[in-house]
Amino acid sequence: MNKVELLDIECIEDSWYRFRTAKVMSVNGKAPANDFLKKWERSSVMDFKKIIAGLKKLCSNREIIKTHRFVDCIGYPGLIELKAIGRNARLFCFVHNPGTGKEELVICTGGFWKTNDKKNTIQKQNDAMKEAFKLMNVFLESWEEV
Repeated sequence: MNKVELLDIECIEDSWYRFRTAKVMSVNGKAPANDFLKKWERSSVMDFKKIIAGLKKLCSNREIIKTHRFVDCIGYPGLIELKAIGRNARLFCFVHNPGTGKEELVICTGGFWKTNDKKNTIQKQNDAMKEAFKLMNVFLESWEEV
């Protein structure tokens, strides 16, 4: 059985959570989305800032409007790709309890660094989506057990 935890995103202030709260998911002590965020914060500040701005937008608007910044991951229902527009960072997340009246959460499950190598990038990005989707399902299954 997997040990699933939701962790706070350390670099984000609680003050801008209006409709949803952003969390990163940890399974058995590993939190891939958190690893990506920490890496981007150190190595690519602009990508990091754009990803955080996207998370703020997801949490502060009642509706989730799909735009060039928020894209449904084709073949992975419920998974959203949050893009750092004009940059390389991609964060995968999903919204838990949307429109139910319960606390809504934006749960980050993974990330990806896009490169100019189109052939390999598409496959690697799909692999990253698949892993993020798998983690989403681990959360949903563990949540149902509680």
